[in-house]
This record gives sequence, structure tokens and C-alpha cells, in this order.
Amino acid sequence: MGAAVSSPDKAENEERSISQSSKPGLGDIPESCISSLLMNLDPPDICKLARVNRAFHRASSADFVWESKLPPSYKFLADKVLGEENIATMTKKEIYAKLTLPNRFDGGAKVSCFMLWIHIPSSLVTILILSLSLSFSFNSS
Repeated sequence: MGAAVSSPDKAENEERSISQSSKPGLGDIPESCISSLLMNLDPPDICKLARVNRAFHRASSADFVWESKLPPSYKFLADKVLGEENIATMTKKEIYAKLTLPNRFDGGAKVSCFMLWIHIPSSLVTILILSLSLSFSFNSS
């Protein structure tokens, strides 16, 4: 009866558990490699992969990953829309997130509404100009 406790099967199970814990996993991939991979993906896919594990989450927060998704003029746009003091403390991921939402940049004027955002799939800048009260005046002289 006691022979089953000290059987070779127990030694095999211990050996398997040791070998399984020493096998490399996704967490062993260097963050720089993961970040380089993420640069080639679309933002929704980057966010999905950020949930895989901590290494992917940290890699997905790298500034150079999100800077590659921003348009070339993002510094100018962010300065006009978000304010210079705000963008100095924000990461590129936060800037991207803010610029993909509709942002008013007309000071809240009631006459017109200027909104700007980045179209996510194409990373193109979209500007919407709505006029609530539009009038034209002509001089006939």
C-alpha cells in the first residue's frame, strides 16, 4: 500500500512540473520586441493585445508605438486642441486617445462649432465645421 507513494510515477510528475515551469512563455519575450510588433498593428489590435499579460501591457504603452499612429502634424493639433501645458504631461497614448474623440477648439462660441478628431482606421485628421448662424454680406458698389 505504501509503495504507491514512493513510486516512480511521483518522480515523473515532479520532473514534468519542473520542466513545464522552465519552458519559455509570452512573458519572456523582451518588451522591445513586443513594441516593435505592436507598431505594425492598428490601435484596436494594440489594445486587445495589451490584455495578454503585463509585458504586452507595458509594451503597448511605449510612446514610439503610439507616435507611429499619430498624424505628422499631431503636435500642432494637440497644442491647439488640448493646450500646450496639457500635452507636456501626457503620454503619446493619452494624446492619441484624446485626439480620436471629437474636440471643440472654437472656445465654445455659439455661432459656429469647430470639431477635430483623428479617424482611427486611417489616422487621418477630420475637421467638422458647423455653423448655427451663418450670414453673408455683400457690398454692391
